[in-house]
Amino acid sequence: MENRINSSWITSLFEKSQDVVVRQIKINQNNITVYLFCVDGLINQALFDEAVFRSLKFDPYLSHCVTERAMMDYLLEGGAYHVFTSEEADYQKLLKSVLSGMVALIFDSEEKAIVYDIRMFEKRSIQEPSEENVMKGSKESFIEVMRMNTALIRRRIRSEHLVVESLTAGRVSKTDMSLVYISNIADMNTVNKIREKINSIEIDNVSTPAFIEEFLIENKHSIFPQIMYTQRPDRVSANLSDGRVALVVDGIPFVYILPCQLPMLMQSPDDYANHFFIGSSLRIIRYLSMIVTLFLPAFYIAATTYQSQMLPVQLALSTQAAKQNVPFSSASEVLGLLISFEILIEAGLRLPKAVGTAMSILGGLVVGQSAVAANLVSPAVVVIVSLAGISGFIMPNQDLSSGIRLTRFLLAVLAALAGFFGLAIGLILIITHLCSLNNYNTAYIWPFVDVEERNIKDTLFRFPIRYFKKRPDEVAAQNKIKQGTKKDGQEG
Repeated sequence: MENRINSSWITSLFEKSQDVVVRQIKINQNNITVYLFCVDGLINQALFDEAVFRSLKFDPYLSHCVTERAMMDYLLEGGAYHVFTSEEADYQKLLKSVLSGMVALIFDSEEKAIVYDIRMFEKRSIQEPSEENVMKGSKESFIEVMRMNTALIRRRIRSEHLVVESLTAGRVSKTDMSLVYISNIADMNTVNKIREKINSIEIDNVSTPAFIEEFLIENKHSIFPQIMYTQRPDRVSANLSDGRVALVVDGIPFVYILPCQLPMLMQSPDDYANHFFIGSSLRIIRYLSMIVTLFLPAFYIAATTYQSQMLPVQLALSTQAAKQNVPFSSASEVLGLLISFEILIEAGLRLPKAVGTAMSILGGLVVGQSAVAANLVSPAVVVIVSLAGISGFIMPNQDLSSGIRLTRFLLAVLAALAGFFGLAIGLILIITHLCSLNNYNTAYIWPFVDVEERNIKDTLFRFPIRYFKKRPDEVAAQNKIKQGTKKDGQEG
């Protein structure tokens, strides 16, 4: 009887679980007994009464069904008052369906069940994105329910080529996932590779995003993010139209996009919501800010500790005058403040919002000013670290911001050990590492390494939309025409 669709076995399996309902229902019209199998709290009870119970108790045509097989055929052919009704003969699939919120009617003699999809989950309403807000554009964001998220994508891409594949990961959690792509645009080799990686996940519970990301990334030792995530359905649809692949995970209020390159992480929805001159200016500011946050603390350490003659005379004299009463070296000051800055960030994240705001003001202003007045740090170091910290928060992607903050600290250590020579070594290592990263057969810093002029028109600068006539060669394997006449699109 084990691992068979049978009411007695399922009752014994869940006898200690009070939320799992296995209830006998006798059909008066034909004296056939079926068994209701569902989870209390996951089903829509009103829809259950209308679609399931009503059809069983008040349908006069059931009197003509003298066997369980005849009754199943009648319900599947239209007797069930619900469109999402199917027959299930696989025991494991039945358990997964019911534990996901569906309702099953078990027919013991047939060892089969009829499954009704009348799930109901408590969920948040669709709200504005918390991380990717724009002045002009959509105000919708993804929520924790996977099917609602795929519906938001489907509403924006009304194409018959949009594919939403259902996958499962987690031996215990059996977390639902959806692999989304446009079949006549996306590279199927990439789609197959992502599907294989998801199917090979051998872990009990997919409880956090990091569990999924570590299985999907190909360069696991890099601190730079290799998967892009977004809360915005319009951004997902734009990347799908370029030939990329999206992964929607049940319980996670954002969507992953693959393959991912560094320029994607430096782009913001505001770039496309504003005039291309404004969008290009914002991007240049971001790239300059990334250079500032990476190299400014290390440059200050190298210049004041080893090569102070490189600074202008007035700046060098004022820096030395400010450091006269400070008992610590420049490297100790900068590294200490960088660590203090990270502590303030973590404290602000863990505390309640009202307390976190007050703590940030206290730590940033009162403690910083007191440290300068007590001659523990020099004013120039406070300015340097503050400017570097603020520049790091301009990054649109928080994973990229975290990776840059760690890299900034490592560069400061190298500058403290070997001055500008150590800073040069750090720069060479960063460039070499970025050039070595390969993300699903696509260079991580593509299209900066591409010889095609059209592919770099959406990197440092955002060219006018009329220049985006073809999809990226490295991502879209077919149907390369992105903009033009209908004839061009058909030829692509």
